[in-house]
Parts: sequence; structure tokens; C-alpha cells
Amino acid sequence: MKRYCRLVRAWVLIPCIPLALVFGLSKAFCAPLESADPILVVGTKGKFDYLQVDERLHRLLADHTGNGSLDVIDLPDGRLIKSVPTGAAQGVAIDVDRNCYYVSVSDQKKLVIVDRTTLQVIGGVTLPGSPDSLTFCPKNGMVYVDHDDEQDVWVVDPKAQNIRGTVKVPPAPEYVLYDSISNRIFQNIKSQPITLAIDPDDRAIRGAWSTLPAEKPHGLAIDTQTRRLFSAGGNGELVVLDAATGASLGSVAIALGVDQIAFDPANKRIYCASGRGKLSVLEETEKGIESLGDITTPAGAHTLAIDPATHSVWIAFAKEDAAYIAELKVR
Repeated sequence: MKRYCRLVRAWVLIPCIPLALVFGLSKAFCAPLESADPILVVGTKGKFDYLQVDERLHRLLADHTGNGSLDVIDLPDGRLIKSVPTGAAQGVAIDVDRNCYYVSVSDQKKLVIVDRTTLQVIGGVTLPGSPDSLTFCPKNGMVYVDHDDEQDVWVVDPKAQNIRGTVKVPPAPEYVLYDSISNRIFQNIKSQPITLAIDPDDRAIRGAWSTLPAEKPHGLAIDTQTRRLFSAGGNGELVVLDAATGASLGSVAIALGVDQIAFDPANKRIYCASGRGKLSVLEETEKGIESLGDITTPAGAHTLAIDPATHSVWIAFAKEDAAYIAELKVR
């Protein structure tokens, strides 16, 4: 049929990469993303956690938990600049004003501070437990760090290198982000289908919004223009919430087991990564949201980040004793 495209072939980019790493398409029509060659992250191994992009410096920041490092990678070529030895990195936040990266390190129970220019560890804050996701508030200069699967969000002052306070939350905080327009910290809670709205000034919870039908919410993203929050449940549902009121604006089916998601405001797309070998692509519409389909990705690629310069999606994964990143180009 003319409205369908023929299947795009998969690429085996490097002879040493097993056939199992080849990307495929989950549907017989044009996929929304096109896979390029996986890139070996030289001298590293093990699984990754969250990914972020430093837009100003054109870098992919890969929390390489299994390698005990923050991997700093040049974009768009995917060249490893440095693997910064931090310990088991789980998340990273960017502080442009102080020229630092803040890395949550689970095995050392620390927030590690990395100089953004020299890529040297220049400080750290010891935490009461193992951290996971984190976000930075440039308005007050604080870092908000989740206590993995517990009931705390620590408020860390990276300049003084101490803990300023704790926000008590329901068990198992997951992804967290800061929205400068509303001056709110949005925090997904895995043990309950809710997203919390936290005031960073007085650390008070201003809202606890249902994410149903999205259960065990993990990934979280925001469209700052339309004031919509996107919350991805591990049960294969993504819900759209009004970022001011928490009202549900609809939902859509996604892959099971989605972890990190990301929103590209330029093309109104939401990308949802699942470690089970699927990446769901959605498009925000005037009325709500719709699915553009899934693509097949390597097992374990449960996190992603968008390069705003190219609009490509970057994923990371481990295979046997090697670690890879890969670029997915917009079609």
C-alpha cells in the first residue's frame, strides 16, 4: 500500500558487535526514528542509568553505574571525552552558573561535584542513604536528591556542601524535575500512582496528583509552553497532567517497563525508553497526545536523552563486557 514505507534495513555497524545488538522495527510502516551504528564507549563496562544532555557544551552525560563513572561524551560524534571516576553514578544535574555537574552516587552514598570544565571531582556531600534521581533549582541553588526506594528528598547545598533539609514523601520516589515557570519540584512516586508538586522555597508539598491509569510512575517530562506534565507508568500507560492543577488531560499506551522519558519541544515528541527492548514515540497534539509507534532497541536501554541541536535521541546499554551508546535519528 502506498501509505506504507518498506521496512528499513538494520545495520551491523562493527564486525565485533553481535547480531543481537542490531536495531529492528516493531511495525511494517515508517518508524519515527532511524538507528545508526552503536558506538563503543572505550575502556568502560557495565550498565547505565540516567542520561542528560549539556546543551551549551554539546555533551551527552551518561551515568555509568556499572562502571562507577560519569561518562562525558561529545555530541554529535559520540566520542568519549572522559570517564570521570565518581562511583556508581545514578543521576546528574547541571549547574551552569557555578560551572558544575552534580552526580548522585549510590554505592558511596554521596552527591559528587564535578568541575564542568576540567572534569575533575572537586567536592562532595555525604548522604544518609543511597541516592537515585536528582534535580537542580537555579533559583535557590539547591540540589534535590531522591533517597532510593525510601521516603526522603534531600535538599543539598552544593556551595556549602551540606544538607539543608529533607522533604518527607511517600515511599519510593522516582524521577524528579524542576520547573522554573511554576517554581515547583515535580516528583514521581513509585509506591503510589501520584506526582507530587513541591514548593522549593518552604519544602511543602502543594499537590499530590493521581497519575492513573499510569501505575508505578517512573519517567517524567514537561512541556513548559503548554504547561503539560507527562508521567510514564511501568504498566504501559502514559498520562498527561495539567502542570498547574494536576488535572488529567488523557493517556496513551506505551511500552511496558518504561523508565526515563524525554520531551523535545521542537517537534512536540515524547520518547519513552524501556529496558525490555522497546522505545515508544509519542506526539503531543492540541487535544492531547498520540502514539507514533514503537521501535526495537537493545535490551537494557532503559534511559535516553535528546540532543536539542540535532533532535536525535541517544540511548546507552551494556552487552557482555562492553558498553555502548547509540544515536536514533529523527525520520
